[in-house]
Amino acid sequence: MPRTKKPKRARCYLCSQAMPVKAFSKYGYDILQCKSCQLYSLKFHQNYQDFVHDYYNEEFFMGSNDRIGYSDYEGDSWPETTNMRRYLHRIRKFKKQGKLLDAGCATGLFMEVAKVAGYQPYGFDVSGYAINIARKKFGGRVKRSTVSAAKYPEKAFDIITLFDVIEHLEDPKKDLLHLKKMLKDDGLLMINTGDAGSVLAKIQGKHWHFFVPPQHLFFFSRKTLSQLLEQAGFRVVKIDYKGKWVSLRYFLNLLRQIHQNKLAAIAYRLVAHTPIGKLPLYLNFFDNMVVYAQKKQPRS
Repeated sequence: MPRTKKPKRARCYLCSQAMPVKAFSKYGYDILQCKSCQLYSLKFHQNYQDFVHDYYNEEFFMGSNDRIGYSDYEGDSWPETTNMRRYLHRIRKFKKQGKLLDAGCATGLFMEVAKVAGYQPYGFDVSGYAINIARKKFGGRVKRSTVSAAKYPEKAFDIITLFDVIEHLEDPKKDLLHLKKMLKDDGLLMINTGDAGSVLAKIQGKHWHFFVPPQHLFFFSRKTLSQLLEQAGFRVVKIDYKGKWVSLRYFLNLLRQIHQNKLAAIAYRLVAHTPIGKLPLYLNFFDNMVVYAQKKQPRS
């Protein structure tokens, strides 16, 4: 009988040097790691377009038990906008004004902060629920789209931001190349994501709060994200770490969902819909990295 050919195993998405191997399983999904560059990635077999259009619905933003997301995104706007103002403070050191594109804008909270500061904000998001809210604030300046399908003129923007977005992308290198076309030659790209090389990530291992399949497909360290940006034609100009303000109910929601903490689940049910649940907490585990990059310019 003829031998059945085994399917070829794909080499590492980032470095192509080695075959990623299973690091661990979580929630029934395998998370792989390249032993050469150390990039973590999710073994993802679903149709990506179908998945993202279905997953990021109202339940994701409103504390559903079967969506690891927010407790009440709009209801927790104070801590969210406080974080956004702190990000914008750093952006202003690079670009004090101009047109800004928020890729993955959700309900438009960062766009609101940017507008107040004098920028011209635009945005898009894959979530129909979030975009319907954002449209009430910004009308035609927001679109429902994935990164790969987003259509804007070339070199239209001075700043492009991706807050907690890069880890959700199926092909982040391709998407970065797409966004680069929309960015001016002296423009700024800002990416915020978890650092899989952080001390906390190494201590917690598979229990690290950013290892959240199936919504997160890639888990970058400062080294691997810098390598990805280099491949996409960017140069990193700065990396820093920011703490975050969150509501008490958001924090409890993460504990009950990601860590399956029963006490947190009880506490969440008690405070989620009370003023106590809105109490702000400042958390800094030094695993939330913010990367600023610019286009690499051709040598003259």
